[in-house]
Amino acid sequence: MSRFNAVFAGLFALTTMLPVHAASIVVDGNVSDWGLSRNGNANDWIPNRVISSNLEYIIEDQTGGASVRLFPGWGGQAYDVEALYAFTNTSHLFIALITGLSPNTPNNPAANSYGPGDFAIDFGSDGSFEFGIETTGANAGAVFRISEWAYGLWDSLGNYNPTNPDRRHPTSILAGILVGDGDLIYTDTPFKNMGVHRNDAHYVIEAAIPLSVFTGFSGKFDIHWTMNCANDALLLDPFLPPSAVPEPSIIALLAFGILALSNRRSAPAGQPA
Repeated sequence: MSRFNAVFAGLFALTTMLPVHAASIVVDGNVSDWGLSRNGNANDWIPNRVISSNLEYIIEDQTGGASVRLFPGWGGQAYDVEALYAFTNTSHLFIALITGLSPNTPNNPAANSYGPGDFAIDFGSDGSFEFGIETTGANAGAVFRISEWAYGLWDSLGNYNPTNPDRRHPTSILAGILVGDGDLIYTDTPFKNMGVHRNDAHYVIEAAIPLSVFTGFSGKFDIHWTMNCANDALLLDPFLPPSAVPEPSIIALLAFGILALSNRRSAPAGQPA
């Protein structure tokens, strides 16, 4: 079943995409081309070679366990976000995220189960999160100019408070305008022996997003990801030079229609186990 019901009103269909390449990065869910190893030690999370001069990353590996405190919520390894990596070249933004959350996790708040969220992009680092990237379903890799986000279960103090969630942690796209498509894969086969917690299972979200989708935006920006409960979240702040973003053109503006997202996801309710 589609993750959302959409109405696409466009004058033209986007028929071509820029070729995806950057050094040796391939969007296949294998993080070895990011310079990452699987030797069962802490250095596994640190790139062992330079793949880009502007590579940024953040690491927050936490052990699994039955129910441990993450940030801001709880959940153990199944809801752990462990590391986030990103860089740009002249044509694309490349992202790799490693998490303990399976892409097949049901989004069923009544059963204390919460599925994956979407990447949120915030230019200016002011909490506006203007863009979102779908991570699952038939539209994985689609990029939207956001008008409405869903949020998680925790308030700004880290208390369980789904009626007043922390707006610093958007979870899933609720409404927006489709501005383009990238390549994205969310692996569904877990791997182990990465980092000091050798028995923890990990999944990878890897993406290559054309910079053309960010037309009109440049400079410092944040990349954020969490699941629909927002039990754990990571935020990274790379830089996009103005020269890397193409100027808008009439053809490009006409090529994209408006995609209305309605009732795609219910607001999370209830506390995960």
